[in-house]
Amino acid sequence: DFQFKDIRTVGFHLFGEERRDLIPSKPKKVNLNFRSHSGILHVASAVLECLFSAFPHSVDQMISDQALFQGPRPSLLYKVRAESLYEVSQKVEGVVFITHDDNVSCLRRLLQQYPLVFGIREAKGLEFQSVVIVDFFGGLPKMYQKAWRDLLLGRTN
Repeated sequence: DFQFKDIRTVGFHLFGEERRDLIPSKPKKVNLNFRSHSGILHVASAVLECLFSAFPHSVDQMISDQALFQGPRPSLLYKVRAESLYEVSQKVEGVVFITHDDNVSCLRRLLQQYPLVFGIREAKGLEFQSVVIVDFFGGLPKMYQKAWRDLLLGRTN
């Protein structure tokens, strides 16, 4: 496991007491995101806010990331028909559909063999202009799906 104190220890052994100014006292928090636009970051922040309110002591809360540039606001859709997804595949040039790895072949069939359907592992690290994430929580057991759906739809108690 990586811990920031290990870097300080190595720095102390490399530079010694006389160059203590080269050894950071604690990590710097960077909240400027160079890869994602503001639309994506706003949605990510909203999801994190839901998690923080539902589980206030489970993770360290940090300030939201800021983007270098504006971008389109993503949409979150619920209960979308397969025909609607197929229409998107025909109208939006180069749109990529991402689903759980186990659901790729099923989604390809629903989208009439549309080629830009990837599993999560296959798409990891790649960047696309237009992405539709399909059935994100579908791989979870039903009892957890309901909890996430309620959380994301603002139905928390």
